[in-house]
Amino acid sequence: MIKFKKHTLVALYFFLAAAILGLLLRYFAVSSIDFEYRYVVHAHSHVALLGWIYIAFITLIGYYFLKNSIPKKTYHKIYGFTVITVIGMLASFPFQGYALFSIIFSTLFLIASYFYAWAFFKYKPEDKKNSPAYKTIKYAIIYMLVSSVGPWAIGGVMATLGPESFWYRTSIYFYLHFQYNAWMILGVIGIFLKILENHDIRIDKTLFKRFITTFHIGVILTFFISILFTKPHISAYVLSIIGSLFQILSYIFIFKFIRYHSRDIGLIFGKIGFQLIRWTFLLLFIKMIMQLFGSFQYTANLITNNTYLTIGFLHWVFLGVVTMGIFTLLEKAKLIQLNKLSIRFYVLGFVLTEFVILYKPAARILNLPSLPEYNWLLFIASLMMVIGIASILIIQTKKNKPTS
Repeated sequence: MIKFKKHTLVALYFFLAAAILGLLLRYFAVSSIDFEYRYVVHAHSHVALLGWIYIAFITLIGYYFLKNSIPKKTYHKIYGFTVITVIGMLASFPFQGYALFSIIFSTLFLIASYFYAWAFFKYKPEDKKNSPAYKTIKYAIIYMLVSSVGPWAIGGVMATLGPESFWYRTSIYFYLHFQYNAWMILGVIGIFLKILENHDIRIDKTLFKRFITTFHIGVILTFFISILFTKPHISAYVLSIIGSLFQILSYIFIFKFIRYHSRDIGLIFGKIGFQLIRWTFLLLFIKMIMQLFGSFQYTANLITNNTYLTIGFLHWVFLGVVTMGIFTLLEKAKLIQLNKLSIRFYVLGFVLTEFVILYKPAARILNLPSLPEYNWLLFIASLMMVIGIASILIIQTKKNKPTS
């Protein structure tokens, strides 16, 4: 039997490590520490995306789609290999940034993800492969593979054109775009649909086809948002706007399904889970509206000239949409247990962090007064998130502790 609960605990430990690294970054602004800031940034982002989100997703996908079909030995080898690569990045990035060992472990992680994708397609449940849930996860994994072109391209760009090249930033944005706009969003939606299918609630085939078709068009076209920093031809802005509208349309299709079955969904997920589901899809909708506004030339220029807007948006997706979705799905699978206090700490920390981060560019644009003790406020908000994550982790360790 595959011990999915232990795998979930590992993902949560990585999440806590990433959060502590993020808190350390906030502390840089209020005190002096003998660390290289950029190195900690690299460690924070890699462990958050690859240690927390990726491992949580492959655990959920394994639990809902592969547990009855994949050989236990094969799964454990791929999982163990993946964890080793993340530990390697956690141990190397804070001390050397992008250098020999961190690059080796990052490369090995990509290879590990290819093995997981191979296992997913090889050991797919034949009787479920035509279901909307399976198709959604299939596309999510395909987009994950597509996103990996970005990291491979970075090495070639660095060796030939250098980090100042247009292609360097484009390679990074290519990776991020297909990660947070496709792999992660479809991952949440696909597992969500699988849970509903397990309770005999299925999305209509025509509605699903409309959702997935508009989603694909939107994801491909919104990539042009990633190159607006170059101030390209007007056609790039037009394509970005069209792509953003298609993404909103895809959301409307999936929301139509959710709204129709909202009462049943509330009963299936329970009080905390249903509240998190509502938060997840609300934040997803706001994220798509943000992308639409970011597609216009004026706002695109504002984003290009203000990194706080970019950071706030990425945190909105990773810490808001994706993480709250993962919490919901893990709890429904009974891989974690949540309580109101820990979730409130996390959500409040997330909301305050987003407010403080986004207030700074808003103050400049709208000529608002600056926040007093801005850096300390950001540190305290981040600390609340750390406390929330730590409390969730403590609940799991206490629950799994053997009684004498």
